[in-house]
Amino acid sequence: MSLIKNSVWNLGGYIIPTIIAIPALGYLARTLGIELFGIYTLAIAIVGYAGIFDVGLTRAIVREIALYRDDAEERKKIISTTTIFIAIFSSLGVVAIFLLIPNIVTLLKISLSHVEEVETSLRILVFSIPLFLLNQVWMSILEGDERFFIVNIQRSIGSSIIAGLPALCVLLQNGLVSAITGLVIGRIASVMIAYMVVRKEIIGSKFQFNMMTFKRLIFFGGWITVSNIISPVMVYFDRFVISSILGAKLVGFYTAPSEAVSRLGLLPGALSRAVFPRLSNITDKKDFNRQVKFSYALMISGCLPIVLIGILFSEKILNLWLGVEYAAHSAIILNILLIGFFFNSIAQIPFTIIQSVGKAKITALLHCFEIIPYLVMLYLCVSNYGIMGAAYAWTIRVIVDSLLLIFFSNKYSSR
Repeated sequence: MSLIKNSVWNLGGYIIPTIIAIPALGYLARTLGIELFGIYTLAIAIVGYAGIFDVGLTRAIVREIALYRDDAEERKKIISTTTIFIAIFSSLGVVAIFLLIPNIVTLLKISLSHVEEVETSLRILVFSIPLFLLNQVWMSILEGDERFFIVNIQRSIGSSIIAGLPALCVLLQNGLVSAITGLVIGRIASVMIAYMVVRKEIIGSKFQFNMMTFKRLIFFGGWITVSNIISPVMVYFDRFVISSILGAKLVGFYTAPSEAVSRLGLLPGALSRAVFPRLSNITDKKDFNRQVKFSYALMISGCLPIVLIGILFSEKILNLWLGVEYAAHSAIILNILLIGFFFNSIAQIPFTIIQSVGKAKITALLHCFEIIPYLVMLYLCVSNYGIMGAAYAWTIRVIVDSLLLIFFSNKYSSR
């Protein structure tokens, strides 16, 4: 029952932000226009991809805190070492991305009338990256302790601010710069709340960098880093390929249903985040297998009804949410992505199993195996079938990925 309780707490942390995000995104789509809304969603993807700068440490912290739950000294080393490293390394990442902004804008094939506005927006955006990563690191401490109630109080408040502020700023002054400014202010508020929640542990760690602890974390996190580099490419790169091949004017028709599916991903994410520390801490094989079967059952029963309802009413949902133009162009895209969403949700369980038994290398190698065929398929599908091709490529990739993960989780979880 505690797995259900923790999953409910995790899901609860997303309910209020989602209730705010859905109308906020609808307002932004209608107000900014198709091209600038598409660029806004690409900006969100850039921050998401910046997760590579945590070099797998966020996931490693959850596992390490679960393993060293009763070792106060080691906990201090874990917290202080990761905080120092992430603050420095992510700041270097900000500098690198800042210098590349003109090149990024050129690749996206943005209309000339919007180039200056987009460049300014991205320059503001990059400063939210260290805030995003520190927030992730500090909340991982609580996840490792399975203190999901506190985690999701913070997440509910912080994510609600992040979801709502861009729309509020655009309401006050229309434009992409306003939306991105709201997003960055939201990130500042979120990380401040995270700090207040775990400030005693952060201050108590005394900010001392421990090389032995870092080596242990990076050994596990290193393989996760490979996944963190490749996985966002397979999650977000379709948007950039569409913009590069078809132009930024069409990317909004794809990113709108893609954002909807991304929001639905909160449900499987809530369960997988609860499963990871639980499986990492279990030593009894029968209990381990029982928790795995229960996790699969929860995932299927939670996601399948959502997929069926979404497919049946996709056009009506998009019409109500974003307007007639999006409903006409994006309903079929949503249907295809929903099929992929179901398989991607199931894949969360074997992915978590593999990493909980310390086999992060397997998930990393799978991503290495998948990346080139996927990018080739994505390019060919978009070139020949437009935005619908991108949806087909993503869905085919996640179906193959889920089957491979199930195979390897069965193989390596027999311990």
